Amino acid sequence: MPVRLKHALPKLRVGILSSADKTLARGEKRDAVAVQAARGEVDAVEAACRANGWESSRIRASADPRRTIAALESAEPDVVFHLAESVEGDARLESLLATLLEGRSIPFTGSGPKTLWNALHKPLARTTLSRAGVGIPEGFLLERAHAPLPRAFRRAPKARWIVKPSREDASHGIAIESVVSGERALRARCAYVIDTYAQPALVEEFVEGREFNVSMIEEASGPRVLPLAEIDFTKFPAGAPKLVTFASKWIEGSAEHRGTPSVAARKLARGQERWIREAALGAWRALKLRGYGRVDMRLASDGTPRVIDVNPNPDISLDAGLAKAAARAGIDHGSLITRIIEIALGRFRRKAPPAGSR
Repeated sequence: MPVRLKHALPKLRVGILSSADKTLARGEKRDAVAVQAARGEVDAVEAACRANGWESSRIRASADPRRTIAALESAEPDVVFHLAESVEGDARLESLLATLLEGRSIPFTGSGPKTLWNALHKPLARTTLSRAGVGIPEGFLLERAHAPLPRAFRRAPKARWIVKPSREDASHGIAIESVVSGERALRARCAYVIDTYAQPALVEEFVEGREFNVSMIEEASGPRVLPLAEIDFTKFPAGAPKLVTFASKWIEGSAEHRGTPSVAARKLARGQERWIREAALGAWRALKLRGYGRVDMRLASDGTPRVIDVNPNPDISLDAGLAKAAARAGIDHGSLITRIIEIALGRFRRKAPPAGSR
């Protein structure tokens, strides 16, 4: 059973920064389900603050920085828990909020603005990971559905590819239909992504192997890998390509949701767990994550991992993968929130100039 860890933090004023978004700026109607689910994170952090005897206040993020600054000044927080994944439906503004907090020297949880920006923009993340020696699937970007296809496609025209928005998270735009084979199907799916989400389409090799979620938290000695989780596809719809779709994550009761439970990782071949852990740590360091994060990856046909997504500030709610992984490590949810806040405050104290300095 998880044990509650003692903490030495004094009474704090915790500002919980989130948005009041109802849906994405561009996308499908059902995308609103994931956007609104972020409110559960706010409730979970508030509950942890109450359990620790801290004051908490909700701070609404605005696309107008002046309004956000005014809300911050009114709340006067000692630390901000940054939970705003988008502002007015635009995920790119998450990193700008972190820039605002940094610029005003307000301690905040999670990763910094550059990390948030690079991780959201998947082509940038892929380049950074590849240069750091972290394995990723073959892939390319299409800004127009009828643009010339690169050599990577021509080398394997019969391969299966997955097409997704290039700067969304939470599996927006990902469905069973995202996995395609052949030029006609690939271009059709790219056209859907480009038209629906108003951004280029990222095309990646569809890695057929087992899928793992690797949650990590930052400690004084560096990032700690929590017990591995795996997606169990045994009850996924027959004949469909096995992947975690938007419906898998957000449409409870759907066949895809029932067919993709996250479970404790099953037995791995010799050396594979070490490779997975090393890939996750390599991704953390390459993108300079802070506080907490999750790296998703699949095993290629040769048994080595390929990173398919890096989540700097993943869902922190009670039933999310990070909290479940922490519980398997003996860390309850309140202690997890405390650790994330401790790291944020510690980082700020290390950066703060000595008293009396200019």
